[in-house]
Amino acid sequence: MHSRSASLTFRGFGEAPETVERLVGVKAAFRGAKGAHLKPGVGSPLIRSAVGFALEFAPQTSLNDMVVSLLEHLGGVEHLCKVREDVLPEYFELDLVLPVKRSDEQEGGFIAPTTLDAMCKLKISLSFQFL
Repeated sequence: MHSRSASLTFRGFGEAPETVERLVGVKAAFRGAKGAHLKPGVGSPLIRSAVGFALEFAPQTSLNDMVVSLLEHLGGVEHLCKVREDVLPEYFELDLVLPVKRSDEQEGGFIAPTTLDAMCKLKISLSFQFL
């Protein structure tokens, strides 16, 4: 079974991926330069440079807590806003992975107004993966 996770990805920027990782100040889950392969010999080359940061969570962790924990882990909203302004990514994405398809319980969830406000300040898109 897949685990519950949240990730934040900078995609499409001119900086070296290592520079983005250094600016955030946290080890990236993945990084790759435009034209490179994320894994040698696997898949097509990256269309855009990308750096992603991810955290895994216990199954009972709420959607809101996943987002808040990830943003805090990466230095907080103000820090991430500064990095975004320095990097100017073409895409800035928050992805939530929720293993619910074959679950006995289909859960609901919420994201608090304060968390939505933080996401608006960051100008990030939000996506969900239901596994």
